[in-house]
Amino acid sequence: MQTPNTFSSKAWLLDGPVHSLPGILHLEDGTLSYLILEQGTFSETRLKELLETHGTNSSESDSIFPIQLFSVTLDTINRFHIPWYYFGAGGKLSFAKHQLRFSFVKPQNTVEPTYYSESFMEWRGGKGQEEVNILEGKASGKRWKALLAKP
Repeated sequence: MQTPNTFSSKAWLLDGPVHSLPGILHLEDGTLSYLILEQGTFSETRLKELLETHGTNSSESDSIFPIQLFSVTLDTINRFHIPWYYFGAGGKLSFAKHQLRFSFVKPQNTVEPTYYSESFMEWRGGKGQEEVNILEGKASGKRWKALLAKP
């Protein structure tokens, strides 16, 4: 069975015990990227530090989302794994000198960002959408594991 070379899902970049950054994890033609959709629970300072760490040029006046945090080829990914305590709905990604944690289920202290999805041709997310879809998150985790895990 051949796997399609394109996949994307909602993903929250996790930082410490309570901070998260909503975005889209996207794989296309052997390149993995993360698109930040909103500031989430990050402070301006922490967001700027994160962008600088990943070499993303941003100034305080550039607070226009979406912002691409990284774009790497699959052969530069050192490891992607799903620890047991993520229950299949999150994972740890390492490439170059970066180690990032993602959740594919919306953390309780956030709301989904509002953005226009070209793929679905509709507005997605936004305030008032308090439902957490655990099955969708676990399905995304399973798919990412199949696409990113090294043999």
